[in-house]
Amino acid sequence: MKPDERRTAIIAAAVAEVTERGFARTTSRDVARRAEVTHGLLHHYFPDHQTLLAQAFDHVANEEIDETRSLLAADTESIAQLRELTEPYGPGGGESAYRLWIEAWGEAAHSPALRKTTAKVTKSWLDLITTVIERGVQADAFTCESPRQTAWMILALCDAYAMHRQLGSGPRIKEMAFSARRLAERDLGLPNGALDRSS
Repeated sequence: MKPDERRTAIIAAAVAEVTERGFARTTSRDVARRAEVTHGLLHHYFPDHQTLLAQAFDHVANEEIDETRSLLAADTESIAQLRELTEPYGPGGGESAYRLWIEAWGEAAHSPALRKTTAKVTKSWLDLITTVIERGVQADAFTCESPRQTAWMILALCDAYAMHRQLGSGPRIKEMAFSARRLAERDLGLPNGALDRSS
């Protein structure tokens, strides 16, 4: 393999291991075995285990963001875009993606590399939601005093609901959507139900 192909294969192996085992139980040797490389060669591409895990998460999270950007580009109407962003679990990757996020958040407390990566990817999500709101304000679809603050509210609420849902203590998916949309509508000067699918 060429170096770029080898690096991609190692990241793919790391993603697979983390998905199966979680961050805390994945070792560099597990990843090397799955990628069919030696432990030494793995560390030629990734200087330490925490960097490897951070790069694996960065890869998955950015795939989700790219997928969401493509989805939003297919419909340039602001309310339709915001509706997608308030879907339960968001448009990026669904329940399995959120399991990886929960794992990453937990491990980030002990890993500066993963903490830096989760912060960077969270900012990308926040920027994406903020941009949708700002464009909606410019198009007179929304009224909003602080698009960034409203974007944080939407992001934090969706993440909190998804986390509790994953742990078995959260509301049903319909209730998640109802609460997220009603609060977003209230903050953006929209009538109740404006973000529902039926509208």
